[in-house]
Amino acid sequence: MRDESSNDVNIKIWQLLFLQQISQSYQIIYLSYLIWNFDPLYLMSQYWLLDIFMLTALGLLKIKYKAIVHNLIMDTLIGSVLKLLLLINVKYYQRFQIQYFSYAIMAYYFIRVLVQNIRKISNNQQITQYSFIAQGIKLLFVLQIMLMTMKQTKTINWNWYSVFSISWGLLILSFIVYFVFLLSIGETIVDFIRNRTTKTQLIGGLWLSLYMNSFSIFPMWFLLEVSWHEETNYSNTVSTLFLVLIIYNGLILLGLILFFSQIKLYILEMRQNSSNEATQKVQKQFIKVNIPYKIIQISSTYFDIINYQKNIITVTHSNQSVIHNKTKLKAFEFVGKTEQLQSPAAERELELIKHSEEKCQICYDVEPNIVLLPCQHGGICQECIQKWLEKQNNCYICREKIEKYLRIAKSHEEGKFTIRDIAICD
Repeated sequence: MRDESSNDVNIKIWQLLFLQQISQSYQIIYLSYLIWNFDPLYLMSQYWLLDIFMLTALGLLKIKYKAIVHNLIMDTLIGSVLKLLLLINVKYYQRFQIQYFSYAIMAYYFIRVLVQNIRKISNNQQITQYSFIAQGIKLLFVLQIMLMTMKQTKTINWNWYSVFSISWGLLILSFIVYFVFLLSIGETIVDFIRNRTTKTQLIGGLWLSLYMNSFSIFPMWFLLEVSWHEETNYSNTVSTLFLVLIIYNGLILLGLILFFSQIKLYILEMRQNSSNEATQKVQKQFIKVNIPYKIIQISSTYFDIINYQKNIITVTHSNQSVIHNKTKLKAFEFVGKTEQLQSPAAERELELIKHSEEKCQICYDVEPNIVLLPCQHGGICQECIQKWLEKQNNCYICREKIEKYLRIAKSHEEGKFTIRDIAICD
């Protein structure tokens, strides 16, 4: 398991470097175009070479590491076509209405995001926060391209500072995150001087701060130079930015080569700490139950709470259908509490329950001890429910949102179970 995690981090580090180098290369090529007044054909040919390199790298990821890169390949191809149309508009036929192609790209990405989310919902997959943010950023980026093409064809008469308004907004948010991270790195440096932190944390933090700067301060500087040059056709600091980016890229690459082991260990520790925090968040939510509740198993996957008041047992949902098939989602046939019911149908079902599996249907290792609320389905152990909730918060059977879950235990009396405590889900 550790080797797999280590290999994942290796791939992740090189993916991060690849993303940073490609992003900075686009900026460096455009700056060289401004400095030496190259022909637009030169600019686009350099970008096409980058696209070929990206497609080759994505192909290797797909073939060697079985990575899912279909969308990235399509994005790169769409970008190549857009560059060709831009070249036609700028160099050969300025009346070519390229903005219509950007409208089509916007429609394509919007439909793609919609279809992907509908597919996830239909397959009972959770739409993660990371996926939601990534999709939103991609749509905003496409909207930015649309504004640029509209400016190029004079469909809008904004100045270039306004045209890049979407990029300015994203970069300001990125800078805020980067600034907060810099504060934490400052604390790390102080702790290292006082011998309260390790060299790995210092080196890893410093390298990551340099990396994050590539997506905050430098892009803002680049957009400022481009906007100023497009408005005035002149800028004093374009050459300075060009040299700074080249040196900065070299430092990031050199730092990764020299301190790869420390950077890798730093990222592994970050992932481990994040995993531990998520687990602790679930574990510390249990609340003791003062009311003497007990629970009864109606079927292999459905439970009912019994409230003992004045020795009168009240069973809710007594008309609930008690035959449940095993779910196809690796269904956990939960063994909970059983109570003797006064009906032939219930007795027959209790016989079925007695022969059902008494292990968690996720790990098949320990007895299940969790019942979900409000749907009252069960069939999972405490460790597995914690892992389940890290990914989604819907019941595995009925897909109803999990608001709470019960931790149950067998009572001294045979066939009876009591509720130990309750966990509140965020």
